[in-house]
Amino acid sequence: MTARLMLRRVVGADLGRTAFVRLCVHALLPALAAALIGCGRPPLPAAVEGTLRLNGRPLENCLVIFLPEPGQAAEGRRFVGLTDANGHYRLRCDDQQEGVGVGWHRIVLQDMSVSTGVVRQDHGTVAVEAAPPPPARRSRLPPKYTSPTQTPLRKEVKPERQTIDLDIS
Repeated sequence: MTARLMLRRVVGADLGRTAFVRLCVHALLPALAAALIGCGRPPLPAAVEGTLRLNGRPLENCLVIFLPEPGQAAEGRRFVGLTDANGHYRLRCDDQQEGVGVGWHRIVLQDMSVSTGVVRQDHGTVAVEAAPPPPARRSRLPPKYTSPTQTPLRKEVKPERQTIDLDIS
């Protein structure tokens, strides 16, 4: 069945060739424009990785959390990475898509070995077994880095792949 015949059934009248072409152009042009403009979607996330060090030594099993500053395109989202034995992290969005929204971010750190008592076994997985709770441990991180309102860490994420190393004391 041709497009003209399908349109005739929908419209209920036989359109001439000129009217048919005009209708197709008017119907398809806005859809094409919206696809080209992108419908206002935020920019694609930028790939960010780096190393977390405390006094020059890599920190393992810490969350590195990037929180977009107010007014940024990715405001309201968070981007998180877990450090490995070398202090290396790679950021992902909460939906596990790799990358970070472009713009300025506050950076918050969390010592996961204190929060969970679980030590990371390899990159990206954690052993979960029933066991007695471990003794309470003090955080290795200075308190100012663990608060979203007090952290002095601020970095700008640019649209390209980048390395953001964090050296704290």
